[in-house]
Amino acid sequence: MPDKEQAPPDSTRRRTPDTPDPGRRRFLASGGAGLAGLALGAGLGASPGASASDEKISGRYHGKVVLITGATSGIGEACARAWAREGARVFFCGRRAELGEQVQERIRADGGEATYMRADVRDQEQVRAFVEACLEHYGGLDIAFNNAGIEGPRGGLDEVSMDDDGGYRDVMRTNVDGVVHGMRYQIPVMRERGSGIIVNTGSMLSHRGSDFAGAYAGSKHAVIGLTRSAAAREAANGLRVFSISPGGVETELLRRFLGGSLEGAGQHSPLGRLIQPREIANALLHLTATDAMLLNGDDVRLDGASSAA
Repeated sequence: MPDKEQAPPDSTRRRTPDTPDPGRRRFLASGGAGLAGLALGAGLGASPGASASDEKISGRYHGKVVLITGATSGIGEACARAWAREGARVFFCGRRAELGEQVQERIRADGGEATYMRADVRDQEQVRAFVEACLEHYGGLDIAFNNAGIEGPRGGLDEVSMDDDGGYRDVMRTNVDGVVHGMRYQIPVMRERGSGIIVNTGSMLSHRGSDFAGAYAGSKHAVIGLTRSAAAREAANGLRVFSISPGGVETELLRRFLGGSLEGAGQHSPLGRLIQPREIANALLHLTATDAMLLNGDDVRLDGASSAA
């Protein structure tokens, strides 16, 4: 991955190390929205302005089976804990086994039901085995959250690495193929029973371009197209398929992408801060409720009005 300050050899926009990175400025001004949908690396501390009602348990998902990819931290972990708190049986995966086992134990310690399985969404056979293991373990599938994703290489499309390890191909295999692999095995199960909800994680960069994260933006545009196509085909079969595009979410991955610091991130967004993973989880509890049946085939922007400003 090229250094974030390195410009192409023939660039007329060459910067010195002391010159602010315009891409980073735009990223911070939009609340860090460019990597908003990433499901990695944040704590679950209380949200600013959170009330006691955030912890109330309604049990509205009692007995439901929820499958989640990329739930070893960040948004995925927050959603796993939220659904389990509401009575769902959660079956989730991620590549980092140690973190997955820790999340599993935290949910169980809180009285919830969750099972971790190591799986890499880039591998179709691993995803097939993951979905089949969920069916065997919990006997069904009500909600699938295809959330696993990576940020990919930083830089212009003429300079980014094409490698399978952190480069262009890797971000496409994870963010695009991973969603296809998930829906490929989730849809037949739900179609057979005549009901089910699939949620895919997009990004604010599903709706615009980026001069420094073009590969990521391209992958998240694809998520929207895949979501709409699946919804159009499966609505008559009783399935709901939609996506979410979070705003700037406070994660360790975002911190790394911004060079190790989140200082100033989100301060110019309408909220004046970054979004917490648990806030995305609380929104998803409402969006996947049974009384939201007409939400199908669309993308929901969970950005605190960043895209409206």
